[in-house]
Amino acid sequence: MFCVECGNEPEELRDGLCSECYGKKMQVDIPEHLNIDVCPSCWSVRKGSHWKERPDMHSIMLERIDDAISISPEVKRYAFRAEFIEEDPRNILAAVKVELYSEGIKVERELTSKIILKKDQCPTCSRIHGNYYEAILQIRPSLRELTEEQKEEINYMVHREVEERRGGDRSIFITSKQEMHGGLDFYLSDHGIAKKLSKEISELFGGKVTTSSKLAGRKDGKNLYKMTYSVRIPPYEKGDFIRYKDDIYRIQEIRTSSGHVTLRHVESGKKISLERWEIEDTEVQGGEDLIKEAVVVSETEDEIKVLDPDTYHTKTLLKPKGFKKEGDHVNIIKIGYRIFLTAMEE
Repeated sequence: MFCVECGNEPEELRDGLCSECYGKKMQVDIPEHLNIDVCPSCWSVRKGSHWKERPDMHSIMLERIDDAISISPEVKRYAFRAEFIEEDPRNILAAVKVELYSEGIKVERELTSKIILKKDQCPTCSRIHGNYYEAILQIRPSLRELTEEQKEEINYMVHREVEERRGGDRSIFITSKQEMHGGLDFYLSDHGIAKKLSKEISELFGGKVTTSSKLAGRKDGKNLYKMTYSVRIPPYEKGDFIRYKDDIYRIQEIRTSSGHVTLRHVESGKKISLERWEIEDTEVQGGEDLIKEAVVVSETEDEIKVLDPDTYHTKTLLKPKGFKKEGDHVNIIKIGYRIFLTAMEE
């Protein structure tokens, strides 16, 4: 037996070739230039048809080389390692050493390729910079502006929900936030999140949700809509004292499911249930800040005398039904110059 290529007579032939000639047929090649698309805004990298957020660039370059390597049919398997030399931030020289294996033969090849990092904005950043949104979450107060505490709570709820829902899905984001008409507007990339948040915020503050839509175009034969979820927050909160029909009541409960509000009369303790619209224009007197502690001066079966904690004048108050005093102090509610001895459950 002799090698058909060189004429030598080795002990073993592979496809009619000696080991040396067979090894010469084992070839590998790599393109002179390899492109990697990198988003200049978030540094995500395109991998096939997808974008990978903040990947390990060393691993990405190795994968790109592996994808680009072409081998001759004789090669059964191969392994490689690479050294990367940065010529500048966008051009990286790759020195690649490849080991080729087949029919018990191993050969080594050395290759070079230049990796070019090309700027290409990813779809998410393109949407963000293009102010893309699917829904507006609109928070509006009635009569008075949102308090700073309410703004902080709402802002926290929105960012927490977006982060939790986002996970590895970069298509979920907050496009922008604006303070409008004493309230807040959040432009969101996902209408499902806006819908969920509108419900949660209305339940927290006792608000009312209205929904509207606007045709934004068509895709795959279907209409696309931009949604607005508007939450109208009432001028009162649970625990507020309000004036209703010349009497003072405290908000005990706000039921968003039925749209009813439960009030308790501060003097008699009697509860009433009203629809929200009945007290939309109510005058809010205040909240916990109105509850003060007063010193008891004297007490009879029906009355109790206390010191006004601000003026130290003595005030005579009727005892509400079921009222019981404990100690030398009682809690009062002071609104203007009026003082109430409350029968309410605090």
